[in-house]
Amino acid sequence: MIGRPTAVALIAAGVVLTATAMVLPWYSTAYAGNIEVVVRAWGTEVVNKPGDWPAGELSPWYGLPVAVAVALLIAGIWVSRAALAGAAAQLGAVGITAVLVVSERGHALEQQGDFAIGFGLVFLAIGTLVALTGAIAVQRERA
Repeated sequence: MIGRPTAVALIAAGVVLTATAMVLPWYSTAYAGNIEVVVRAWGTEVVNKPGDWPAGELSPWYGLPVAVAVALLIAGIWVSRAALAGAAAQLGAVGITAVLVVSERGHALEQQGDFAIGFGLVFLAIGTLVALTGAIAVQRERA
């Protein structure tokens, strides 16, 4: 059985990993003409953007639901069940992101493009699992 200090440390580690994931690239797609779209938690960056490229953001702010989940995780250290709600929310946000990433990968391949997963998604997945473990441990400790 995991004790409370260990459970809180797991939540904190999950939050740190998730925060790191929010600043690293999540994935990128490369297309003909040397155009590359790098997706981060807070939007996109287009490398070698041509003149006729559409203006505006090309992806949602993936970071918003994850940031809400992290706030719940942090609150869960003191508020009963908030950590579990935060972990569940983050798991859901990661699930939705995974579906969008798979869809984007399919689109890139269809366009004869290239697709690469970034370290941000790796950190996010690990952070989510660590935070979920800590949240479950905190909940069990309170029961």
